[in-house]
Amino acid sequence: HAWDHIDYYNNVDVLNCYYPEVEALVCRQVGAKSCVAFDHNIRAKSKKSSGELLKDGGNAIQEPLISYGVHNDYTAASSIARIRQLAEPPKHNDTLRPRLGSKPALDPEQLDSLLEGRWIFTNVWRNIADTPVQRFPLGLADARSVSREDLIVFEIRYSDRVGENYFARHSSAHRWFYFPELTKDEVVLLKVWDSRGRDFVESMPCVDGAKAETVPATFTLHSGFDDLATKPGAPDRESIEVRTIAFF
Repeated sequence: HAWDHIDYYNNVDVLNCYYPEVEALVCRQVGAKSCVAFDHNIRAKSKKSSGELLKDGGNAIQEPLISYGVHNDYTAASSIARIRQLAEPPKHNDTLRPRLGSKPALDPEQLDSLLEGRWIFTNVWRNIADTPVQRFPLGLADARSVSREDLIVFEIRYSDRVGENYFARHSSAHRWFYFPELTKDEVVLLKVWDSRGRDFVESMPCVDGAKAETVPATFTLHSGFDDLATKPGAPDRESIEVRTIAFF
């Protein structure tokens, strides 16, 4: 894929130029019929520390999640709730409000049929600096090494909604991977919920026949981490993750 790089610190450019590119990429790579990009975060520790803001509004610059803990962005309950929220008019805290106004990201009349089909939340994660990622890379857990008993529900209260994450207890069984020195032209597609995931399919609103058509991984635990091999003076990581929902 040849990227049309933009100024990723410009919120308007991200919403109007990068979101459509991400949506097309996810559809192509996972085979979905449709995809909606609905939120994003920019992470750069030095810019966060200096209080630098995004251009043209949007969320504040965040720092890489090193001390936040190993987590997944959704739970069985919050994944469904987030889709329902996307079928409502954007609230004042919604990233999509400048792009959509009062129009819902998803058609409310199609909501039930969308939930009954297969859907996947995917984060599109990338380096936005001209130099490869050398500090605080993203670690990814092999879903096959994670047990449901490892998971802890963590509630997040926003000004206009309540979300849930899964945190993870430490386990020596977990197997971890990362992509070293990711460049600006590379992306990681991080699956953060699959309605056909084997371990949670019974709690999904899909039709009965589809529950036999499962896949091994529901989501990917992940976290930024302090790589001990990082050289002194290495530049800070600058990254963007765009949150998407894809339907099949």
